[in-house]
Amino acid sequence: MPIKPENRHRYPPRKEWLIIRAAILKRANNHCEFCGVKNYSFRGKTKIILTIAHLDQMPENNQPDNLAALCQRCHLKHDKPFHIISRRITFFKRARDKKGTIDLFGF
Repeated sequence: MPIKPENRHRYPPRKEWLIIRAAILKRANNHCEFCGVKNYSFRGKTKIILTIAHLDQMPENNQPDNLAALCQRCHLKHDKPFHIISRRITFFKRARDKKGTIDLFGF
């Protein structure tokens, strides 16, 4: 998932990130650390490209024990609870901005 411009400052510079990414992929032997699928293999017609996930959702925390090489499916599954919370926060912020107060029942 692309990094939003307003969050770019939370991530390390690209050169530093490429070194971190290479180290995590090497540690994972170029396989997803959750399901074991190999990087650049295929799942059906879908090409697997491993991403590096921040397990605690904090991009400032680039310690190796907080990072994992994950396939798209495992990364989305890991992030799902955080996405649900984020979606709810966004919904309530929009409702508040629209009406000045939060309407929990939609009336």
